[in-house]
Amino acid sequence: MCGGINAAAGLKIPEDTMLKDKLKRDSTEALKNHDQKMVDTLRFLISLIDKKELSLPVGEMTEAEEVRVLRKELKNKEESREMFVKGGRNDLVAQLDYEIEIVKSYLPAEITEDQIKKVVDEIIGGKENNFGLVMKEVMTKLGGEVEGSTVARIVKEKLSGN
Repeated sequence: MCGGINAAAGLKIPEDTMLKDKLKRDSTEALKNHDQKMVDTLRFLISLIDKKELSLPVGEMTEAEEVRVLRKELKNKEESREMFVKGGRNDLVAQLDYEIEIVKSYLPAEITEDQIKKVVDEIIGGKENNFGLVMKEVMTKLGGEVEGSTVARIVKEKLSGN
């Protein structure tokens, strides 16, 4: 998933730990390196995961849930960035660009549209043509590997016969 070298932090990450553990470890390392911007960003991401974990039953937090939390935050940051660009707040745009890169570095690579289309075709081929049910099955099958808006667009295209 996101093992190897974390591009933003330049840190070695073992493959077998939860995303939150990686964030905590990198936060500690950034603190040792006196990188306050990185520390602040990582602590904020950790707090988002903690908040989500508190809303779930004990022990139900999975890495897929953690990825969903980070994807949602990435989307929020990208939307905020657009607003700041329109408002001419270049100082805030630069800060958000930095934070967006950090969040992206912890997310798994999204699968390609061709791979998504293949999964959608499999599900629709199983005689399923209800948009909501197809979306549910595709998102369950692909987990946190893909953004929902991309899947929705592909499912709409396939169901309309394009």
